[in-house]
Amino acid sequence: MATLDELEQRLYPSDGSDPTPNESCHVYHHSILQLSNNANSTAQLIRAIDVGKQAVGILFKDCHESRTMHWARLAAFAASMVAKRSKYFCEPLSVHVIRDINCLLSHWEPSISTQNVTLDQSACLKNWMLSVFCDARTCPDPRVRVLMLRFLAFYWHHAELDTKAALRTVSGLILNYEALDEETLLPTDRRGEEKGEPGLLYPLMFLLEGLGRHGYLDHMCQAAITQVRRLIPGPETRCLATLVKRTCRSAERIKAMYMMFDIKAPYILESLTGVVKFFGVLVTSQSTVHAYESPGLLKLASDSLVDMISSILEIGPILQLESTTGYADLIGMVNKTLESLALRGDSPKSVWIKVQQDHSHVFPRFTRQTQTMGLSLLFLSPSAGAREASWAEEMEEVPTKYLDSLTQDIMTEPVRLLTSGMTVDHSTIITLLLTSITPFDPFTRLPLCHGSFKSLPRLKRQIREWKNRKHCNREMEEE
Repeated sequence: MATLDELEQRLYPSDGSDPTPNESCHVYHHSILQLSNNANSTAQLIRAIDVGKQAVGILFKDCHESRTMHWARLAAFAASMVAKRSKYFCEPLSVHVIRDINCLLSHWEPSISTQNVTLDQSACLKNWMLSVFCDARTCPDPRVRVLMLRFLAFYWHHAELDTKAALRTVSGLILNYEALDEETLLPTDRRGEEKGEPGLLYPLMFLLEGLGRHGYLDHMCQAAITQVRRLIPGPETRCLATLVKRTCRSAERIKAMYMMFDIKAPYILESLTGVVKFFGVLVTSQSTVHAYESPGLLKLASDSLVDMISSILEIGPILQLESTTGYADLIGMVNKTLESLALRGDSPKSVWIKVQQDHSHVFPRFTRQTQTMGLSLLFLSPSAGAREASWAEEMEEVPTKYLDSLTQDIMTEPVRLLTSGMTVDHSTIITLLLTSITPFDPFTRLPLCHGSFKSLPRLKRQIREWKNRKHCNREMEEE
C-alpha cells in the first residue's frame, strides 16, 4: 500500500505536469486503503480524504455527475471508517473529519443518481451519524451538526428509514433549527460558469418529505399545536416558525444578491424555485398543515408567503428578459403552491383565508405586475380591492372591545395582558413570543412571560355570538 507522501507525489509531480488518468485512479484507490488503515492518526485520515478528493477531481474534471458520484462513494466509505474508529477505538470526534466528509457530499442532491454507491447500513454508522447530528455533547458546534443534514439525506436516500432513527432525526432538527439560516440553506452564488454548491435546501426538503410521509413529524407538530394553545411556545413551535420565516428571508436575500451582483439568471431561478418548493413542503404537506393553521404560526406563514411572492415579482421584469421560460416556470410553481393553499380555503383557519384577510390590499399590485409580464397569479383575484373595501365597511360596525388593541383585527381568542391591561388576540401573543428574543408588552415594554396574560372566555363567547348574528343577517340580505 502506497504511503500518503507517495500518493501526494503522484498527484502533484515535481515537474509540475498533470497526473495521468491511470495515476489518478491509482491514487484514488490507495486513498481508500489508507482510510481503512486503523494505524493512521486523525491528521492522516484527513490527508487521505483530501488526497482521494483531489484524485477524483482530476480524474473526472469534465464530468460533474461522475465526480459527484465518486466523491459520494468516498464520503460513504470515510464515514463508515470514522464510525468504526469511534466505536471500537473510542477515538474522539474530529470536527475537521466531519467537515471533510460532508464537503465530499457538498455537490450531492437527492435528484443526483448514486446507485453505484455501496453504503454501509450497519448500526455502527447509523448511531455515529445520528450522534453527531442529535447530540450537542458529541458535537458542540451547531454549524458542524447542521452539515450532517446532507449526509442524513444521503444515507436515507439509500437505506430504509426506521422509526427510532427517524424520531432521532426529528429531535436533531429541533435541536439545530437555529443554524439553518439563509446562508446555509441557499446554494453558493454562481457568478461564473462553474457549478456552485447546492446548499442544504433540497436535502432538508427531502428529509422533511420522507419524515412527513411516514408520520414521523406528527409528534413535533402536535407538540407545537399544544404549546400554542397553552401560550407556551417551545422548541417545536420555534422550529416550525423559524423554518417558514427562512422562506421569505431567503427570497429577499436572493433578490438583493441579484440586484447588487452580476449573478447568472439560472442560479437565481433555481434558488427561488427551491424556496417556493420548500414553502410548499412546510405549509401544504399533510403532516404539517394543521400546525401552520395554529394562531401565530398561521400569521407567520401568510406573511412569509406574501413577502416571498413580492420578492419574486420585484425582480421579475429583469429576470424575465434573461430567461423567459425559466421565469414563467417559476410563476407556475408559485401558482401550484397557491392552488394547494386554496384547496384548504374551506377551513376557517387556513393560510389561504389568512392571506385574504391580512393581505388582500396587495393583490391588485401583484396582478398588475404579473400582467405587465404577460403572466398571471391564478388565485389572486383582481377584485380583491372590492372585497377589501367590503371588509373595511364591516370593520366600521365592529364594537371596539372586540378588536385587538395592537392589530385592530377582530379577535377570535381574546387575551388580556396583565402587564398593561390591554386586550389582544391569542395569535398576537404567540407572534410576539415567536418573533422576539426577549418578548415584551408592546404597550408598556415590560417583559412578557408565561403567566403575564389571561384568557377571556366570556368576551370570546360574546365575539362568537356577534359573528353568528352578522352571518345570519348577511344571509337574509342576500335572500
